[in-house]
Amino acid sequence: MVNSSPWKWRGFQLQPHHRGNVIIACLLLPSVYYCYYYNVYEYAMATPFAYFEYPLEVDMDKVVKAIMNNENPGVSPLNKNNFPFVINPDRKCKDEDGNDENIYILFLIKSRMGNFEQRQMIRRTWGREHGIPYVNIRRVFLLGVDPNDKALQHRIGLEAQDHEDIVQQFFVDQYFNNTIKLMMGFQWAVQHCTGARFLAFFDDDYYVNTHNLLNLLQAVKPTEYNNLLLGFIWKNAMPYRIQDKKWYISLAEYPYRFWPPYPTAGSFFVPMETAERIYAAMQYTKIIRFDDVFVGIVAWKLKIELKHNNNLYFYDYKYELNRYRPVIAAHGFGDVERLYYVWKEQHDLLKNE
Repeated sequence: MVNSSPWKWRGFQLQPHHRGNVIIACLLLPSVYYCYYYNVYEYAMATPFAYFEYPLEVDMDKVVKAIMNNENPGVSPLNKNNFPFVINPDRKCKDEDGNDENIYILFLIKSRMGNFEQRQMIRRTWGREHGIPYVNIRRVFLLGVDPNDKALQHRIGLEAQDHEDIVQQFFVDQYFNNTIKLMMGFQWAVQHCTGARFLAFFDDDYYVNTHNLLNLLQAVKPTEYNNLLLGFIWKNAMPYRIQDKKWYISLAEYPYRFWPPYPTAGSFFVPMETAERIYAAMQYTKIIRFDDVFVGIVAWKLKIELKHNNNLYFYDYKYELNRYRPVIAAHGFGDVERLYYVWKEQHDLLKNE
């Protein structure tokens, strides 16, 4: 007779008192794997955000006020600028006599070195400097370097000569240097475009409706100019503790359960007066490799108001003609032909209203 017991395998038969242990083990294994893969231990051991502290632990508003008044803040900066400019269009925001121009919006667009087509299409579409009458707009692209690719750097140099809109510093152009790239954008604006009223930060794979952006910025009150950041604001976002993800961050790097509120870095906007305060505080705040989180930490230290806007899409928002009418900016436009099509259709729609 064949023994059909499910507990017998190759001559070994489980005793009744072992079967319960096997069942328990089979039930526990998925849970153990889940806890291991999702790093439940680190999530559980994270410090409550109520205890949030982040270097430098100083009265940041006091430090920034001292810097703005050309006084000694009494502490040394954490982040000294050791990255010289490779390309610096320092007359971009000046008139023929070298005086600062009154500029309404300065577009600061984070771009990868090799994204020539994206930059060119932005120049033709939403990044046009003279696309809207009576509104002074300037545009620069923010780049790092690839020290091992001289041919690529030569092309960047020619592009800079042709368009005078490349800002480049000597740091490696890679994803986890985006915080340095963002700081460079603030630095360049504060030092070389002081006549700008608003700074608008974008990634180079975004669609932007400049008219909708103008409407948003024109609603900002002058009393808000020194303490405001506009964007898609994340609140109660948790750090990634899953170790095989590129966004992983250990408890040693950041021990808290939540991030401070922060804007998605692909599109956010600040008045110049606020930008000056942020840039000063960035020099006294420990760098973290996520640029949007870094802005959030600095804003938290300065008690800057973060104002949320639902018409900023950090993801690929499905395109439909009327659906996009209120959109200010949307991610997912690395395809330059798609960018041109959407921009042109929305631009023509506005002209015909």
